[in-house]
Amino acid sequence: IVEVDQEVRLEDVQRLRDGVVISTPVQRDRVRRIITARTLPCRADKVGPRTLEIVLQEGRNRQIRRMLDHVGYEVTALHRVEVMGLSLHGLRRGEWMPCSAREMDVIQRCLDAGAETEEDEGEGVESDED
Repeated sequence: IVEVDQEVRLEDVQRLRDGVVISTPVQRDRVRRIITARTLPCRADKVGPRTLEIVLQEGRNRQIRRMLDHVGYEVTALHRVEVMGLSLHGLRRGEWMPCSAREMDVIQRCLDAGAETEEDEGEGVESDED
């Protein structure tokens, strides 16, 4: 859920849905660079005069803030309500609760997928460590 500094126009909601071009700083192996690319299409709905609900397929650093800046809005409040399909409903800032077996399965699959990606990226790289 995102609150912005001015009333949201429906044509801007459609632009967000379609994807906008943003620049994101990234750092890998101590090398910092800027990546400029179009965001993937997302679900964006106007739920109040200055309030949007946005669901991303990806989550680049500060992506929602950068997307809204691109279409002329400043984010005044941003509330994450779900991560990787896991609901944060009912939790207040700083609060936590144990994960269910299903939620732990989702988390483990994501960790496994990330480990596979790191292994693939490391192929063919020589190392001094044995």
